[in-house]
Amino acid sequence: MPTTLRFDLSSEQPAHVRHQLRALDSQQEHEIEVVCAGAPSYVLNGYRVHGHVKVVGSVGDFCLLSFGDSEGTVEGDAGDFFAHSIHSGVLVLHGNAGAGVASLGRGGLVSIYGNAGDRIALGMQGADIVVRGNVGDQCGLGMQDGSIVIGGNAGEELGKGMRGGTIYLRGDAKSVSEDIEEVRLREPDKLKIGLLLLKAGIKATGKDFKVFRPIH
Repeated sequence: MPTTLRFDLSSEQPAHVRHQLRALDSQQEHEIEVVCAGAPSYVLNGYRVHGHVKVVGSVGDFCLLSFGDSEGTVEGDAGDFFAHSIHSGVLVLHGNAGAGVASLGRGGLVSIYGNAGDRIALGMQGADIVVRGNVGDQCGLGMQDGSIVIGGNAGEELGKGMRGGTIYLRGDAKSVSEDIEEVRLREPDKLKIGLLLLKAGIKATGKDFKVFRPIH
């Protein structure tokens, strides 16, 4: 049976919680609940505990950095650079996120149920992002690999400096960078979008999306 632990950040510091989690048996599954008040920053960075983590409340900037080996949910909003350098696993945010979601992410999936800010997937190296709502400017800036699925609209300079990976956009972009081009939606794309949406907990198909890839 998984070990169940609960932390309250109104009385404990994020650094102290991280220290306790690092002392857990990495071979055992754990159910972790973290209660937040006032959207603290630097929550659960370097989280590598097998099992599931649930964050109740909103978090601030630079939270769940280098997340991996687990499934996590955040029942609130997140500040800038949420899930920076995500390594593996699945993170679901039941709210809005700031700028830089999953920047430099190498693997895993980040699902945003609301909107996301500017420069999401900045330099991303292989993770996947699903945003149910809209995204800000320069989405996919310098992205090297991975996928971004956007259920709403995008801001200016979509795909600026993008060198690899794919952007799937259901809505419209204010402007599209000269570094990418729209290509035909093929059956493998529809299947991939459908699988990512399913994994992200969103019921939809991939037939209504535009596809953008770097110009080589």
